[in-house]
Amino acid sequence: MKNTPLLLLSCVGLLTSCASTQICTRPIVKSEPQASALLAASQKAHGSAAFAKIKDLSVRYDGRWTAIGPRFQPVLVDSKFRGRSEERLIISPRIAAQTHTGPGGVKNVLREPTNIAISYNGMASTNSEANDAAALVTDAYALFLLGPFYFQQSGTVLAINGESVVDKALCDDLLAILRPGLGMTDEDRVILSIDRQSKLLHRVRLTLNGLESTRGAEVDVTFRDFQKIGGVLWPTDYDERVRSPFKLHAHHWKMLGLDVNRGLNARDLKLGQWTAKASKPAAKVNP
Repeated sequence: MKNTPLLLLSCVGLLTSCASTQICTRPIVKSEPQASALLAASQKAHGSAAFAKIKDLSVRYDGRWTAIGPRFQPVLVDSKFRGRSEERLIISPRIAAQTHTGPGGVKNVLREPTNIAISYNGMASTNSEANDAAALVTDAYALFLLGPFYFQQSGTVLAINGESVVDKALCDDLLAILRPGLGMTDEDRVILSIDRQSKLLHRVRLTLNGLESTRGAEVDVTFRDFQKIGGVLWPTDYDERVRSPFKLHAHHWKMLGLDVNRGLNARDLKLGQWTAKASKPAAKVNP
């Protein structure tokens, strides 16, 4: 390929000019009242009264990885399988199931509160790194979907963390410490950038401690094109960038479908064997 030398030089440049981490590492024992109030305001702006009635969600995504992103984290990205997806989420106790379709075939994931199981083209995986990566990704996608509602789970500590600008909107930043963290780790930290005027959550920046090869890395996801479905404002456009140890655009995806309250339970979401109620594609989201 003609562009290969240039691409390699760019990679070297990124790796030799690492950005410092942004997320606060100081110990915080209990939530600050001002921080809790800001999170509650964001939840209200997104539709907390309606969200309280939601028991399960069915969502459909389609996305593209950048050419360079998968080179750095091939196990986490798993780009041969992670393209289009149908995903199901039971809110409490949290159970997430995913069916991914890509050039390599079909990947199924079942994430339960203390367990993760995955299969590739019907064959169960025994690869511990792949399992850890799937647990991290599944939890992160629950965070991206639920937005401010994700942080009402027990073990979350909140603190005010300054301000930022996202898509020209001035935002108040909120630090959330998650214990346990995303995937199979004790702790992760997330910065929520909340629009000062509308109180909508525009961006999250998070650590990725659930995988040995990504500890110390940070990514952010920007949320756009909010739509009200089931009384809740959901983002339908997601843009992911690596922020540390280097900076690059990684992934862009869109929500194509969303259903609220199908009445799903754990029996509907066995690994690779969803019931008819679960397997029906998520209802189309208007563009």
